[in-house]
Amino acid sequence: MFVKSVWTHPPGEFKEGPSSIAPVYKRLRDYGFNIIFPFVKHSNGAVTFPTKEQGIYTPPPGWDETFLEKMVEEAHRVGLEIHPVFVVFCEGTFKGWDVPSEPGLWLSQHRDCVQVDKKGKEILRWSCPTQETVRRHEKQVIMEVVEGYDVDGVQLDYIRYPEEGFGCYCNHCRAEFKATYGFDPVEVEQLDRRQALWLDWRAQGITSFVKELKAAILDTGKKVALSAAVFKNYPYCYIQNGQDWVDWALKKYVDFLCPMTYEYNPTVVRYTARNHRAAVGKDAVLYEGLGKASSQSRLTPEDVEEQARIYVEEGANGLTVFAYGAMTEEDFKRLQKYY
Repeated sequence: MFVKSVWTHPPGEFKEGPSSIAPVYKRLRDYGFNIIFPFVKHSNGAVTFPTKEQGIYTPPPGWDETFLEKMVEEAHRVGLEIHPVFVVFCEGTFKGWDVPSEPGLWLSQHRDCVQVDKKGKEILRWSCPTQETVRRHEKQVIMEVVEGYDVDGVQLDYIRYPEEGFGCYCNHCRAEFKATYGFDPVEVEQLDRRQALWLDWRAQGITSFVKELKAAILDTGKKVALSAAVFKNYPYCYIQNGQDWVDWALKKYVDFLCPMTYEYNPTVVRYTARNHRAAVGKDAVLYEGLGKASSQSRLTPEDVEEQARIYVEEGANGLTVFAYGAMTEEDFKRLQKYY
């Protein structure tokens, strides 16, 4: 079966309150969609469900604490799987490349967990993924949903280092790395073997979080899938962002991946999807991202259909549309033939 899924940004799709959930989910079901990925933890650190973590619960206007519960119930009522999406490690607001970013609800209370670039400048919207305080926080909010709701899966977004630099060079990261390899990463100036060791160490910090989260989910005994939305440009994303998602697939730390293959050129789409399949092998599950309206693509209904066809031809297991709010009736109709 070719799976069709979609990223959603509640409560944007549900402006009229709880009664507006059913029509959205029924529409998706009627057009042959299988999975919805609603964002429940955002890049500023806010979550849309009650949590034990203090100060980050921000209920959507006009909704009560049953917001996520109602989304789950309605998804299952119409036969859709629901996999809530969590932004991890990014805990603040991007203000522009030449403007300092802003720490979010949690990170503003944990400034010692902020990432630091090589020049010693704080990256104020990102928390350090190697610090146990950060890892415990991110894992806590995810596991609350795994254990407390009847979800089919959870998805990780921003599971990487930021674009702002080859961070993190905070005191904790520098000390941990030096204890392992005998030198301070700040001292590395050349693109040599020492730099390679630093990049490997950074990537392992991200990978170990994915591995530990997968183990925690398995320990619950619940059948909850773990997936990740990942950059399309592997292996460059491993070098730039410490995101070694091919390793996660090969070692089965994730159940499936959604590469964000947002492109407007069908030739690039084809070879990108082909590269993804070659990298992870025939057994890994890939739901290729389709950027209906993204920072890197604006697609007509004809483009949407063509890219879906390419994904089928290149061996993808399905597609994930970014995002529901940009889809038109014509888009849905053109995708209806793909099952």
